[in-house]
Amino acid sequence: MLTAFTQPAARRRPLVLVLRATVAILLVAGLFVVGLRNEPVFGLLTLAWQKLFLALGLTERAAALQQGVSGLVTTRSLPAVVSYALLYTGACLVLLSAVLFDAARMRVVLGLYAAIFGACALLLLGGKLLGDASWAYQLGRRLIDFIVSPLPVIILIPLLRWYVPLGRPARA
Repeated sequence: MLTAFTQPAARRRPLVLVLRATVAILLVAGLFVVGLRNEPVFGLLTLAWQKLFLALGLTERAAALQQGVSGLVTTRSLPAVVSYALLYTGACLVLLSAVLFDAARMRVVLGLYAAIFGACALLLLGGKLLGDASWAYQLGRRLIDFIVSPLPVIILIPLLRWYVPLGRPARA
């Protein structure tokens, strides 16, 4: 009996396409729901981080870290915001991987995401070093809001499918 992994590549391709399409549809639906209803997600993440810090005896350090964060950056729990951003971005990257089909395109995506996250970090750090520079915090916050939204996915899918050619297939 042939399985999906032992079938010839030509017969396996439709299975891969169906799996990629299913993953993409589920992720789009999940990201849409989480984007609309993010308050319960933040509440759950905040509670989980509080319990973890309490179990590790780091409650005071976490509170001190939170007090050092400008209200222009976030008014929510910093660990909850960071974990939400990483989870949301990870789901977006999986979605892009499922839709783009190519390692070369994904390298472009990873480079763009890394550049935007790096710019956010530089702006937030620069704002802190410049004595709470509100313009740096506000610009960093806008970039964070951009990257933790479906907008980069909506922009990158057509751009990369149209303008970045598929990588050459590996020779056997």
